[in-house]
Amino acid sequence: MPISREKKEEILKDLKSEFAGAAGAVFTDFRGVDVPGINDLRTKLRDEGARYVVAKRTLAERALADAPAEVVDALLAGATGIAFVGEDSVAIAKVLVDFRKDYESFVVKGGLLRGEFVTGEKITLIAKTPPRDVLLATLFAAMKSPHTSLVFVGKGLLRKAVATLAAIAEKKQVEGGAGEPA
Repeated sequence: MPISREKKEEILKDLKSEFAGAAGAVFTDFRGVDVPGINDLRTKLRDEGARYVVAKRTLAERALADAPAEVVDALLAGATGIAFVGEDSVAIAKVLVDFRKDYESFVVKGGLLRGEFVTGEKITLIAKTPPRDVLLATLFAAMKSPHTSLVFVGKGLLRKAVATLAAIAEKKQVEGGAGEPA
């Protein structure tokens, strides 16, 4: 059933606003994936703060009017689904790459992340990045490490100083006690 002109204009407006509001977009070829599979993918992406839409090539081309033509051609070839990335592009990449395990015909073609063109291979590499929480914990541990070391060194020096003063006091007490008559 053909889509009315008004409906196409509404879809185009939605696509433009999604591209403008998202941190990025990952383009996929979903041929060979059944409807329950697409719905499962949408649910997983929604849980990560992303939205997955299937767009007609002509409408997607119009929404990407500012992008270079060769990028648009590479990303929109074939049946195209678009995952609009929220804050965490790593989580979205993980969901898409993991989805390929269930559907071998599913292809991550590439994307636009923070205004830069990214190939499908780079998105696969991004998916191998540890989660944001792990990266933040590692960063915090690295920042905390010098301070922790400084505390332990300071405690060690203080302990040595106290032990030295205690030894000097004991020595003086022994020397002072030996010279006195009984």
